[in-house]
Amino acid sequence: MKNILKGINLVLGAIVLIVITTWTVTVLQAKTKIDRQEQIKVIEVIKNIDIPCQNLDALDLVEEILHWEMINDTLHIYTKKDSIRDEHERYRYIDSLYRADENAYDTWMENQ
Repeated sequence: MKNILKGINLVLGAIVLIVITTWTVTVLQAKTKIDRQEQIKVIEVIKNIDIPCQNLDALDLVEEILHWEMINDTLHIYTKKDSIRDEHERYRYIDSLYRADENAYDTWMENQ
């Protein structure tokens, strides 16, 4: 009987541990999502406001910013959103090349 009670206590302890761990992970994921949204808002503000640059090293801490540089006193920021947009454009360009090649081949075959 004691062994059964120990087994039940062990199972209950494991269930409580799993519930607490799941809750903690959920809270941390929600906080990370909120932090990213705040970072995106900060990026938009930085892009739209003409402010003198004093501490640009702080931009290295923003996860959404992949690259930044100063060119002729203008701050240029490249973000994850920009990277995704560029990747879509690359895909559309490559796809258009394949389609053009297929169309040219089909036209050539029809003329043979």
